[in-house]
Order: sequence, then C-alpha cells, then structure tokens
Amino acid sequence: MMENAIIEVITPTYTLRPYQLTLIEKIEAAWQSHRRIMLQLATGGGKTVIFAHLARKFAEQGQSVLVLAHREELILQAREKLEAVAGVPVGVIKSGFPTHSYELQVASVQTLIRRKNKPDADLIIVDEAHHAVSKTYTTILELYPNAKILGCTATPCRIDGQGFHWLFDELICGPSAAALMGGLRGDDEDWGEDGKYLSGYKLFSTTKTVDTSKTKTANGDFNPNALAKAVGAQIEPCDVVGEWKKHAQGLRTVVFAVDVLRSQQYAQEFQNEGISSDHLDGETAKDERKNILSRFTNGEIQVLCNCGIVSEGFDLPAIECVQIVRPTKSTSMWLQMLGRGLRIMPGKEYAVFIDHTQNRRYLGGPEDFRRSAWSLHPTPLDEEDKRFFYLDCQKCQHSYRPLPHEMKKLISSCPSCLTENRFELGSGGPAQSKDLAANVDSKVYSFGLSDFVPLGLRELIDRLFQVAIEQRLKPVWVYYRFKHELNEQAVLHTVSLATWRYLAEKLGYPKEWAWKELHLATGKGLTSDETELVEMMWQPILDQDSVLAKTIQPILTEVCDKGLADRRKVWQALSPNEQKIFTELLQDNP
Repeated sequence: MMENAIIEVITPTYTLRPYQLTLIEKIEAAWQSHRRIMLQLATGGGKTVIFAHLARKFAEQGQSVLVLAHREELILQAREKLEAVAGVPVGVIKSGFPTHSYELQVASVQTLIRRKNKPDADLIIVDEAHHAVSKTYTTILELYPNAKILGCTATPCRIDGQGFHWLFDELICGPSAAALMGGLRGDDEDWGEDGKYLSGYKLFSTTKTVDTSKTKTANGDFNPNALAKAVGAQIEPCDVVGEWKKHAQGLRTVVFAVDVLRSQQYAQEFQNEGISSDHLDGETAKDERKNILSRFTNGEIQVLCNCGIVSEGFDLPAIECVQIVRPTKSTSMWLQMLGRGLRIMPGKEYAVFIDHTQNRRYLGGPEDFRRSAWSLHPTPLDEEDKRFFYLDCQKCQHSYRPLPHEMKKLISSCPSCLTENRFELGSGGPAQSKDLAANVDSKVYSFGLSDFVPLGLRELIDRLFQVAIEQRLKPVWVYYRFKHELNEQAVLHTVSLATWRYLAEKLGYPKEWAWKELHLATGKGLTSDETELVEMMWQPILDQDSVLAKTIQPILTEVCDKGLADRRKVWQALSPNEQKIFTELLQDNP
C-alpha cells in the first residue's frame, strides 16, 4: 500500500517504563485468545505511549493501524507520539487535513463514519474508550471483524447503566493511581519495581462550596441548566480568583467551569487582577483554540479557564494547579479533571487542587480507585438516577438509559444481557412492550424533510446548489451564500430547524450541525434535555404519526414540570408550521 509513498524517517523517542512493558506483554498474551481488549490505566500513566509502541510492532510486521479519537487535541497528540515511536509519518483522517495513504492513521470518528473509502486496519486503537458504546464507534468497529482491537481509558465506567462487556472481551488494569504516586508499592499487584510516576497532590477546600443537594439531575449527572444556576448563585468570579491567590499564586492552572458564561467570567476576573488568563470552550474557533493552547503550553497564559475542553487527553506536565468549579456525579469526569495535574516533571513536588465542590466528598480522590473499582460489566442505575427516563430490562431487570440512537427507534438492547426491549416514551420504569400494530390505525403519511421547509427557502437552497454545480463551486459556498442572502433580508433568525436540516442533508453534514446553526441564528441555546425533547417531538411531525405524538406528550409535560427543561424554549425551537402539525396530531382522533 505504501510502495510509491515517500517515507520520512523520524527518530523514535518515549522510552517505556517497566510497568508499561508488563502491560504490553499482558495485552499481547490476551490477544492470543481474545480479539478485543480494553486497557485501564490512570490518567498520566502513559496509555498513548503504550499503544504507540504496539502500533509500531504491527507496522514493523507490515500491518496497518487505525487509531480512533473524538477530538482534534486527542488526534494530534496521538499522531505526535505515534510518529515519534514508530519512526514513520502518520496520516490524519479529519476534515481540513490532507489525505495520505500511510499504514498508520489517526481518525476522527465523526469524519471516518462519513467517508465511503475507509482505510485498512489490522489493529484498531480506541482512545478514551469509555465513549465506545456510542453508535458512531460501534458502527466503525463492526466494519473490521478481523482486526485486533485495543480500547484505552483511565475510567472504564459510565453513569447511564451502559457497560463494555459486549464490546471488549477482557479488561487489563494497570497500576492504580495510588501506586503510581507512591512508588508502585501496596498495589493490588506486584509490579516488580519501584518508581514514582504520578505527582502527589494537596487538595484545598474553599470558603464557599457549591451545595447541590437541591439541584435536579438528568441522565445520571446534574442537569446542566440547574447546575449552572446553582453555581452562579453561590460562587462569584472574585471567589474563584481569591481562592487561587490564597492557594496557587503563580502556579500554571486549569480552571474547570460549569458552563461557557462562567468560564468567560472567571477568565475576565483573572485578567482584571493582572493575571494572564484566557477562556476555551467547544465553540472556540479552530485556529483560536490552537493559539490559546499553544500560549498556555509555552507559559504566556498562566490560568486557562475552560468548559468541557481539556478534561480528556490534554497532556501538559507543567500544569501545577487544577481548580474545579464544576460539580459532577460522574466518577469518570471527576478523575479526568484531576488527572490534568498529576503528570510529573522536574521540580514539581506536588499538584494543587482547589475544589469549590463536594466532588471529593462523594466520589473520593484518585488514590481511592484500585483495579477492583473497574469492570466491563454495567452498573445499574440507582434510585436517584431513575428520576429521568430509564428502562428496566424485561429479562434481567437491569436499570439503564437507552443510547441516543435507540431513542429514535424505540428499541433498546439491554447492556447487561442484550435482550431487545421495545418501549414507549414515558416517565420511565419497567420497559413496556410497544404494540407496533397500533400505528396501522393512526394518521400516518409518508412525508419527506423538504415538505417542512418553506417553499421559498427550499427553492433558494436548490437554486444555490444549481449555481454551485454550474460554476464548479464547493458545496460550502451554498452555506455562506444562503446565510448572506437571509442576513441581507434580516430574516436569518426566523429559519426553522427543518430548513437547517434540509441544508445539512444537502451538504452531507450531520444533524448536530443543524442544531448548532439554529442556536447561532436564533440565540435559542437549548440544554441537552431540551434538545432531546425537540428531537422526540420532531419524529411524529416528520412521520405525521398521531400515536407517537400522544405518547411523547406525557414525557414532555413531566420533564418540563420537574424543571429539567423550559417548555417555552422547546416549543419555540419548532417553526409555526411544525407547532401547528404537532398540535393537530395531539387533537387527532383516529
């Protein structure tokens, strides 16, 4: 496959630690009897270095390797270490990157799933493998039935009742965080060596701590909207800066905020106090994000405030302090945040953790998790987690939350026993078998997406595409021209979700892109719960299914009554025509 490629030789680096060699031997031994292996190793323990050396072994035998990741920072970090260890260039499969037919590839799962021509792979490595239960990952993995698979994560656990034992055959655990901090002694296993590979830490509680006892939960964690209100009401930006000055003055720091607004406020407050600071979130432009991370890495920025960006895979040993203003019920998220400060470097005696939450009280510290804490098997939801929609498997009674793609089909596979549960949307509880024949008597018509797009906008999009074809313009030109023409008419804010989806479908973009454009154009920032409710309402509108509309109405009412979603925002996310259709479906008497 690479006969005609020009190979640029790169000097290998990243010498393996003794325990990493042991783990590689265990993985290779496990592959003798199982194809799919999951590796657990504490954040900072060197998972990327381990899989880079395994990838090199495959490459040396003339075999191809594919690494899967879900964020650009993870993709570029994996490429850097693969190139350093393997000694050859590594290709990147991601929008905006040139394509190379190298034997080692790192791919964005979001890009790869849309590519018709997928690369060969004898080994597939899944980075941050606790995300691997999602449909995007499983669809890709199913395309490689003969490849060896290695999933790597610090936290093989989920808060939705899902597990991993149908995706992976064996779990191999590395030294615990406590052992890596304390010289590999006193662990569940004798690693046959001494050595300190993670930094110790000092954790400081703050004068003001976020009380979440009355904060609503959703999907196993705190409801984002309710949590943001709780944090905003109890912690001021000056509190964050004041605690930093008290415990971490002069230390390079990452601050985890509950939402974008608070992160921006904290960064501004640091700047007001003469401390170099900046903010980062998922909507930060690609080039700006690179610039901010580069400035933080080289020390130009002392305090980096973020919302949901550097909790996974951000590898910078120079981080000396982690300040957490983001309560969570997720063990995985908590350990990932703390892990940003645990990497060792010369002169770093210990990391400083400033905790404005009660996370440590309820979830423990990184040293509290040993190999017995991890499993491929799912953990059922507890009673508190059942406050939002969930299923009890009809066969084994395992309590869990269906995956997003299963919500659309109303059919879910139990993560414990694989029993197929058909269900109606309701308040939760035992899964109810759905009488699919009921739809026969309901008002059902075959409508396409275009039927819900105003004629003028549909004709505009179709005309722009025709111009693009005639003038040999890239399809993205249609997007920019569409926005320009509607901005000229001052009507862009009126464009409905159906129209954005129609444009996304024509452009080959995922439906999530349509949501993003709706939010940007209208300012209708919806929480994840509100977005999910609109998705639920959209299906009966598209199918003209009155039975499904009446099934969805009770859960819409219940979730809004509990304060988990804003009824007005959910309703206004639909166009007037879509609102009219949904109302008619509810009133229909078949």
